[in-house]
Amino acid sequence: MASNSLEPTGSSIFSIPDIVSLAREGIIRIPHFQRPFVWDASDVRELFDSIYRGFPIGTAILWRKDAPAEEVRFGPISFHADATDDALWVVDGQQRIISLFGSLAAGFKDVDPRFEVYFDFSIEKFINPRRGAVPPRAIPVREAIETRRLAAWTRLHSEDLEVDDFDVADRLVGVLRDYRISAYVVGKNDEKILREVFDRVNSAGKPITRAQVFQALFASDTEPGSPAVVVKELSRLGFGTLEENRIVQSLLALRGGNFQRDLHDEFAEGDDPSSWYDLTEQALTKAITFIRSEGVPHISLMPYTFPIPVLAAFFYLHPDPSPWVLRLLARWLWRSWINPEGSQTPTIRNAVMAVNPKKLDRGAAPSEYEAVRNLLEGVSDAEIKAVSMDGFRADKAKGRLILLALASLGPLRPDGTKIDIAEEFEKHGLAAVTELVRNQASKAAARSFWPTDSQRPTGNENAEVLASQVIDEVAASRLQARDTQGFLERRGELLAPLVRNFLNNHLERNSLVRPPLEDLIVVDEEDGE
Repeated sequence: MASNSLEPTGSSIFSIPDIVSLAREGIIRIPHFQRPFVWDASDVRELFDSIYRGFPIGTAILWRKDAPAEEVRFGPISFHADATDDALWVVDGQQRIISLFGSLAAGFKDVDPRFEVYFDFSIEKFINPRRGAVPPRAIPVREAIETRRLAAWTRLHSEDLEVDDFDVADRLVGVLRDYRISAYVVGKNDEKILREVFDRVNSAGKPITRAQVFQALFASDTEPGSPAVVVKELSRLGFGTLEENRIVQSLLALRGGNFQRDLHDEFAEGDDPSSWYDLTEQALTKAITFIRSEGVPHISLMPYTFPIPVLAAFFYLHPDPSPWVLRLLARWLWRSWINPEGSQTPTIRNAVMAVNPKKLDRGAAPSEYEAVRNLLEGVSDAEIKAVSMDGFRADKAKGRLILLALASLGPLRPDGTKIDIAEEFEKHGLAAVTELVRNQASKAAARSFWPTDSQRPTGNENAEVLASQVIDEVAASRLQARDTQGFLERRGELLAPLVRNFLNNHLERNSLVRPPLEDLIVVDEEDGE
């Protein structure tokens, strides 16, 4: 263990066994404000590859402070830890530390497939099992954390290994034992230093967002005002889970001006951030209601989520807009989804400025009509000529636009009842988008909202049910004949124009942009007397 790990504020180093041991003992803790573990298996493998090749993996930031007795969580792993007055809370470096602990700590095998990392001697690369199969010459990294465990593993698998593999195994355990991770440990009372270090340090992990920064600095586990609390409250609507970063962006959009400004200086001493989070929750609830009214039942079907802060600002300033303004706002929403221009950050910035241009100055905000007119000036109504039905992914914008066209038909279950698409996403996530035929997931013609708890359609179902799933008589007959390719071709022929027309209808191309009629009526003075 690093000898200087418990000294006052300053730089420190830890070995990988140090990290694993301190985490298991409950000394290293992950704060409750931290985001969930978001790395995928390839991220974890790349971390081990960087370590094996001697690359730097960035500096962790740890904050020394008291910790209660509690259930400690490292991503999907949890266990009880006793109270300590010298815990090291991870402010930055969470993804790396969780990856190392989950992959190397004894006693947590098979908790999460991302942590089942093996070193394949035949190719000298880190791998994950494929469909549970492990190459015979691959060692789990958790068995290479110390010499004793390595020796036990090599005895059991000696018949599978080649002579050179033993030398490579010794080198692997040496690397994992000797690699040093740098950290900056901040003392209990040095919060000002913590802020500065947090801003300046370079992280090798996926960068922590403004939401985590804000929550780390302003929120605690019990405070009502925090991004996590707003996310939790909005999740009760059954619309899915918003990213915490969108919550913070929405709060800043409500307050007006450039939503990218420094969070450290956002609230003056004595201000109550929780009241602003309450306002943000109310505005986002209206935004979600509006999005649902446009036929988008769940966040998993939103092609992009960048309109959310813009809509929050709009409904904060104009909580009860006229029906005509809502129609114009819908026109902007669909055009921003169908014909996005540029990257998301400048798009959000420009749109927020069009709605709420000055910080804490509602008087500078345009009227509800002027706001949507400004928004529409920044989007295109270019006609959609064709949408490819290949390369389908339910987590990408094109795939979600296709799914929205399918959802517009009101898909039915085999018994003729309407499918609650939002409920399906709440229960099953993206698995709610099922395959009508096997092994064709990348083809839009094979995907639908057919219920996960029902067998795949045979073509013998009720015609109304099949029609709601874009299956006509011809496609049904090919299903009955088990002609998969013929079915996909026919359903693709039906789906392509459905999607194209759906998108172009929502673009409302060349449509008039005018104020609400009530704003155009001029009362004659004599009539008004």
